[in-house]
Amino acid sequence: MHNFSINIKRTNRKKTVSFQVERGLVRVLVPKHLDKIKLDKIIKSKSKWIKNKLSKVDEILPSRKKYYVSGEDFMYLGKHYKLKITKDKKYSVKLSDKYLTLNIKPHTKDEKIKRLLKNWYFENADKYLKEITSELSLKHDLDFKSVKVRNYRSRWGSCSSMGSIFYNWKIIMAPKKIIRYVVLHELAHTKIHNHSPKFWSYLKSIYEDIDYPKAWLIKHKNILEI
Repeated sequence: MHNFSINIKRTNRKKTVSFQVERGLVRVLVPKHLDKIKLDKIIKSKSKWIKNKLSKVDEILPSRKKYYVSGEDFMYLGKHYKLKITKDKKYSVKLSDKYLTLNIKPHTKDEKIKRLLKNWYFENADKYLKEITSELSLKHDLDFKSVKVRNYRSRWGSCSSMGSIFYNWKIIMAPKKIIRYVVLHELAHTKIHNHSPKFWSYLKSIYEDIDYPKAWLIKHKNILEI
């Protein structure tokens, strides 16, 4: 018997048991053919990891509703900028030392403002992440096929078996040190396409302190939003 609640879902698509801990809930994806005794043993072996994940829930910063008005805080590459709304005949977004200035037409609705900001973040994420992936791949002799930015809900990146890397555009709000970890994590998957001890050992060889960025992303994930 475990002292935490688990939601078990059996599926044909999974060859192995997969654990997900999110918002204080534990979800386990299990192959249909796996019997209960074996499943209980697997869950027991992961109980320390699950409890550790659950203990971090209270440390997660709460999300903040955006109103898209001047003075609101927005993050970009780990720095905080105040949103400055100006009005003119055309739309534009500009970043300066202290401000993220958004020029809008009169009577622009919040949905339009959010879309303009997201497009700006998306475009800058695409450019920055392509550049740093190329830079780090050359430094560590890791080949990749392509880089694309996507709108993921609960992951920061992924790497296909063919070496195509995908990033969550929201990671552009994080500090450069955190972004570097995400990029190296996905580049490492071009060499070892799993999360085995061998993978983590290799990742530590090219990014020593992997615990810090992992904890930072868990704590700040709700505020990396626009």
